[in-house]
Amino acid sequence: MVAPDKPEGLGDNPQAGLYRLVLTAYGYRCALTGERFLPEGGLIHPHLEAVAIRPRDSGGPLAITNYLAVEEHAGRAFRAGHIVIADDYRILLPEPHRLQPALARRLGEKLFLPEETMFWPDREHLGFHRRLMQRG
Repeated sequence: MVAPDKPEGLGDNPQAGLYRLVLTAYGYRCALTGERFLPEGGLIHPHLEAVAIRPRDSGGPLAITNYLAVEEHAGRAFRAGHIVIADDYRILLPEPHRLQPALARRLGEKLFLPEETMFWPDREHLGFHRRLMQRG
């Protein structure tokens, strides 16, 4: 078994390796809005981030099934709990009035998922995020 703090196959900097893997798996597309971006050569993409579904400080693994590729505004709303994901990958808005109207209009009904199902978000992590945000 691989220790969660030393994932295999991600090189010397596992977080940077995972970040690139997430963006590549999602085809440089925001999982929440479907917006596509061109790949960038630098370490950090100027428009996309890899956001943890189950935060690392809450036991979330450094694994692609625990991350979504999202544009920054959608990422902020997801981390704040304004956007949560159902087990069938539907996008849910627990308190729609808290979401910026421009972002709400851009959201899809369901996540835009990677082509490879092995990269899809783990339902256990999605459930953890929903429960965490309900308590918040």
